[in-house]
Amino acid sequence: MIRQETILYKLFLIKFSDMELLEQMQPDYKLCPTCGSLGCCKPHDEYKRYMITIHKGKRVEYEIYILRVFCDSCESTHALISDVLIPYGSYTLRFILHVLRAYFNRNCTVEILCERFGIAVSTFYDWKKLFKEHANLWLSALNKIYRVSIQEIDDFENIDKLPFSFFKRYGFSFLQRRKATNCNRSPWSRIFYSVFHIIAKWLLFSFKSILITS
Repeated sequence: MIRQETILYKLFLIKFSDMELLEQMQPDYKLCPTCGSLGCCKPHDEYKRYMITIHKGKRVEYEIYILRVFCDSCESTHALISDVLIPYGSYTLRFILHVLRAYFNRNCTVEILCERFGIAVSTFYDWKKLFKEHANLWLSALNKIYRVSIQEIDDFENIDKLPFSFFKRYGFSFLQRRKATNCNRSPWSRIFYSVFHIIAKWLLFSFKSILITS
């Protein structure tokens, strides 16, 4: 997976919808996150997924296509995921933050809130718990959040480039449930992987040459 940096700042005030931000995205896949090679990734295919977001205060759903690239160097494939999206899920970051903010406005019960946005009550509490965990991870122990409020939601919504920076630091995305991605390798591991891959290719080539000559 290659995260695509998107201008996400003041999500509750930004004029562009999530769909418009996706359409404006300029794909960037110069660097392979697995082996660290430059210029080896090329468009490979695409796959369909559903995006659930918020527009004018209402839940909307879109069918979108995610570009996947192939690295000629290490033969790995990577999906290009915009900061608008959260990996392994359909709900956008804006949608989740909007739901959490609506809850902390205390204008209705959790049941009514979940019915309004078409989500399960258990899903809402998962988001609330996940926000607290990831917020504390970002803020460190010095500024630990013990109780989430609308102020914390607004503070994180105002952090410039939060999704991209969070992924770069921790290797998984803000409010991502599944932490299965390992594409955020350290520079040293990328160098080791590249050297190992080159040696493996050289040994394979040498072995084939010996077979041909013999």
